Amino acid sequence: MSDRTPDETVCPLCGVGCRLKPTADESRAQGVAAPANPDGRLCRNGVTAFDTPDDRLTTPLVRRGGELRPASWETAYERVEASFGSILRADGPDALAFLGAPHCTNEENYLLQKLARMLGTNNVDNRSRLCHASTARILEDRVGWPATTNSLAGLREADVILVAGANPAERQPVAFNSFVRPAVNDGATLVHIEPAGNRTTRLADIHVTPRPGTDALVFDCLSRRLLAAETGVDRSFVDARTRGFERFAASMADAEPAAALTAAGVTGETIEAVASRLADADRIAGLVGTGIEGGTGALNAPEALLNMLLLTGNVGRRGSGLYVLRGLANEQGAADAGCVPDRLPGHQPVTAATARERVESEWGVAPPPTPGKTATALLESFGGEIRGALVVGENPAISKRDREWVQRRLDAIDSLVAVDLVANETTRHADVVLPAAAGTEKAGTFTNLERRIQRSRPVQTPPGEARPDRDILADLGTRLTDRPSAFEYADAGAVFDELCRVAPTHAGLSDAAIGEGGRQWPAGEGGEDADPLYRERFETPDGYARFGTAQPFVEPDATDELRLVTGGRTTDRSAQGPAAPVLRINPSDAEERGLDDDVDEAAEALVVVSNGDVSVRATPEFDPGVRRGTAYLSADAADPLLRRGIEVVSVRSADAER
Repeated sequence: MSDRTPDETVCPLCGVGCRLKPTADESRAQGVAAPANPDGRLCRNGVTAFDTPDDRLTTPLVRRGGELRPASWETAYERVEASFGSILRADGPDALAFLGAPHCTNEENYLLQKLARMLGTNNVDNRSRLCHASTARILEDRVGWPATTNSLAGLREADVILVAGANPAERQPVAFNSFVRPAVNDGATLVHIEPAGNRTTRLADIHVTPRPGTDALVFDCLSRRLLAAETGVDRSFVDARTRGFERFAASMADAEPAAALTAAGVTGETIEAVASRLADADRIAGLVGTGIEGGTGALNAPEALLNMLLLTGNVGRRGSGLYVLRGLANEQGAADAGCVPDRLPGHQPVTAATARERVESEWGVAPPPTPGKTATALLESFGGEIRGALVVGENPAISKRDREWVQRRLDAIDSLVAVDLVANETTRHADVVLPAAAGTEKAGTFTNLERRIQRSRPVQTPPGEARPDRDILADLGTRLTDRPSAFEYADAGAVFDELCRVAPTHAGLSDAAIGEGGRQWPAGEGGEDADPLYRERFETPDGYARFGTAQPFVEPDATDELRLVTGGRTTDRSAQGPAAPVLRINPSDAEERGLDDDVDEAAEALVVVSNGDVSVRATPEFDPGVRRGTAYLSADAADPLLRRGIEVVSVRSADAER
């Protein structure tokens, strides 16, 4: 490696945003104290953050005669220019798709959406929008911004911490150990709402195990208990800062408590235990992961949780609020930068004339007013309405769809251009492959799960001819649009400054103002972080937060089969292959299915089957912390099931197969 002085950068792996620098011999990463990581410790993945795959792409590839062959950058660019130009002339801009990624910097996601919109389409998306879609939209609709409301440091002041549909002890270990664990050690109550216990459960005071998809009913039961007892309800906050309370309270009174408990599969004693802690608490924080997304039927867990936080006056104060536990390095930033089909930079609707005018004043071109297709809809349209696609740091081939169906879609379009670090399932179908720099090899900014923007600097050199995505996108912008000067930037800082001029969330910020500790958006008065959000008013048209109503009634599960529960996927960079195929099951469920609890763990002992044609073999782990009626697999191991949309499985001994 080079002999230059090591510099600090941002860990490119998860959403906590630890700062790091190379060790003296540059073989490993070491942490640097920062707001999101106050003691500078790293998790085991962070220590290896500077490790890069051996099979890096190092030169552009262009398909000739059915095979991808090395080419010069000029040749590769000419192929993209010719193929995309032909599509634009024949079918217009909406025949193109642009897919970004939460591993790309703010500047790169900004340039990708700018390229799409200056060409005339809103067909731009990234997978992070799907991860927390319900939570983000409820936050946006009810209080203002689709983002975490408080800083991580505020968790140390919480009296009760509710963790739902998440496992931060494993998925965000630095944040968990730096903020959640100290709060619990100081007397805070940790409530974990999760059908299958995990590492987070080990620290919890109360473990609530609802039926999968019914977290919303648990939150409603808690709100109903607080309303009925008239304890824990902050009427001064409700009256002064919210709207819709009377309607919310009436809907709660009309609902049937026993039916909700039965549907959720929790006891009244459990609700009473949690509600009593909430009633006694001054500050309550809710931490949510992807596990509360997509509830059963019309249930909306983020809405029900936000109702409960508003009811208790726990938004807009330190030690409270709703935390979105985003998993990947720049999930928040990708959406902030406008890399979504219906929002411009700063979460402004593409349908809003004032928002389009703001962008036009900077670009000289107005974005189209009609929302584009989502990533899911774009993939479904490959070979139909979509004839060309630019995929930057993303791998749509691993979408939760049948593998052969996805491959047919990728092969169906006229021009597939992939920008990535290594060859993957998507690049194998591409017509042009452009080698990209890794996160530790380029300059830019990342926004972590607490809205903190941090500067990333290159501490490694890209191999071969690999280039930062920012440079690649700027080059494509000068070639594909009729305003090449709009893509001429001196450096990453110039791109970020333009983002700050366009995005209301970033108003008052700049590359120069970020500093070494980073800055949260929106900019607070006097140069300080706006922590927490909504201290004085909510970012709604009238400044008030809004309650929803009680969740709809749902019928309890009646199936004798098991509901499939999956954990988070390993991050792309840290994955060392599929997770170990271990299936966790309640001992009573195992006994009912004739499974032996002294099974040889070296043997494949279970077959997980659904619909008779999809199966996953796994070693059983009999765990009383897993709710009866559920079966837990890692998302990697469950991939064949998830691709078919399977939610219910049967489990039997593999011996029955022989």
